[in-house]
Amino acid sequence: MSQENVEIARRSMDAFTAEGVDVALRFFTPDCVWYTTDRWLEGSAYRGHDGIRRLAGAFSDNFDDVGFEVQEIRDADDRVAALLYMNGRIKNTATPIRQTLGLEIAGFRNGMFAEVRAFQSWHEALKAVGLEE
Repeated sequence: MSQENVEIARRSMDAFTAEGVDVALRFFTPDCVWYTTDRWLEGSAYRGHDGIRRLAGAFSDNFDDVGFEVQEIRDADDRVAALLYMNGRIKNTATPIRQTLGLEIAGFRNGMFAEVRAFQSWHEALKAVGLEE
């Protein structure tokens, strides 16, 4: 099951980048929660599909061409840790952005997941899933 979880996490990020949030939502359970990093000013948790849409909307309000570039995903039994870069451009400019994010993804069931916790670093995400380096 754990390799399947890794693939579900990867496909969700790929779907968001290629086709947008509504396509990526097929990987999120209806009762999902996305917990933001401690540096996110808009809110600390986004609940359900509408919440995930609001979170994606906050990014699209400020950035163009936002997408995720997955660098590594590690299995941690019933959870996965994902290292990715969020790429895009500052809204209406050519100025690129590239931010490292570490994610803990959990609550896998029926080909979906229920919880995402975002961290500023890969180390924090690994620690959250018990895979400290």
